[in-house]
Amino acid sequence: MDTIGVEYRRLKSGDDSQFSDLVLLFNEEFESPTLTYVNTKNIRKLLNNPKFVCIVAQIDHKIIGGLTAYELEMYDREGSSMYIYDLAVSKEYQRNGIGSRLVHEIIMLCKSKVIEDLFVQADGVDQHAISFYKKIGGKQSKTFQFSFNPLDY
Repeated sequence: MDTIGVEYRRLKSGDDSQFSDLVLLFNEEFESPTLTYVNTKNIRKLLNNPKFVCIVAQIDHKIIGGLTAYELEMYDREGSSMYIYDLAVSKEYQRNGIGSRLVHEIIMLCKSKVIEDLFVQADGVDQHAISFYKKIGGKQSKTFQFSFNPLDY
């Protein structure tokens, strides 16, 4: 599929409905058990947070992909790191360079803000994501993630 006509843009305050559409796409692509759930209160709050980034890919105002990221300020050095939290492209538009372009968009944002560290996590069972990030130049590290549920303590 030709990706001509795909528009990439960073969502801003007031773009709640576009962000909601992206969340629904995430729910579908990540096979969430709650396909139709969107936390509208948090969406509004996040879009007003200058350290939160949401970039979407759209064709004729229809969201076909996007990513969310968080700028993390460092305490041990000047500047920030950027963490890609989620990235997805609708199945019908995958393997057309849209995901790569979304990563390129966040890289360009990082360059403009002189952010030297951009990172993303991928579950070991998600070989598609691992292959994608390697293909576009990501360097895999041997990091272990530990999760805690504070409500269990």
